[in-house]
Amino acid sequence: MSLRRSLASLSLGAGLALACVSLTGCGSALAPTTTTSAAISVTGNWQLASAAASATKLAAISGELTGTSSSITGILHADASDASNACIAANAPFEVSGSANKANLVTLTGALANGKITITGTLAADGQSLVSPTYTVTGGTCAFAAPAAATAHFYSSISGNYAGSFSDPNGQVISITAALTQPPASDTDGNFQLSGTGTMPNNPCFPTTVSVSNSQVTGGSFNLTYTDATTQNSVSTLGTFSADGSTLTVTQWTLSGPCGSDTGTGLLIKQVAQ
Repeated sequence: MSLRRSLASLSLGAGLALACVSLTGCGSALAPTTTTSAAISVTGNWQLASAAASATKLAAISGELTGTSSSITGILHADASDASNACIAANAPFEVSGSANKANLVTLTGALANGKITITGTLAADGQSLVSPTYTVTGGTCAFAAPAAATAHFYSSISGNYAGSFSDPNGQVISITAALTQPPASDTDGNFQLSGTGTMPNNPCFPTTVSVSNSQVTGGSFNLTYTDATTQNSVSTLGTFSADGSTLTVTQWTLSGPCGSDTGTGLLIKQVAQ
């Protein structure tokens, strides 16, 4: 091989090498690239609510969603806070299913009161909410005139040790501590139940620790009843709670039994272990 041909070969090789460098590697520049989004868990207690005029027949729905962004199923119902005004009863659950696309836009659909409900919204990266959610019902007794802008949030379980007080209109204050557990799965209607105990120190109506005898959690609402098997006194509570489950606001408690009747409000705060 002549010196000229050798130099030409070296020049061509160097040129190809330089071209590869400028493309950040010949093989990698030409190879196709793919990105895979990790599935986001949605399993748990959810609430969807709207103040839009078109949603007055169903202003709030709640229940359990199960799965991840790639495959979602759910069992929902009219939320307890809106049950008296809703087009369906709170004990009339309906099922939804769907998934999120590559941009995490969720679409859920299901049959509802001879119509069809459609829920959309972008799933947040932490799986705790839908961004810019809407829902609508076409056909049937719950039909919307137009899709309704809404809020959609995941509610953490009411599990842990809580402390606070109940008070009545006469200024009487009852201290209370509660140990509560909410299981991860709902019942067949999409509601969650609570178990646990409550203690009301120095209260003659409840001289010993009492157990939860009835309860229900759905969306951001809860109710529970404590019953003393010995004295036959009971106290029933209705309320709401924060999305992280740290604060239980008792909007009404009602005492019944041999101690007589009383009612009032209360507040319980989750205790952080030291």
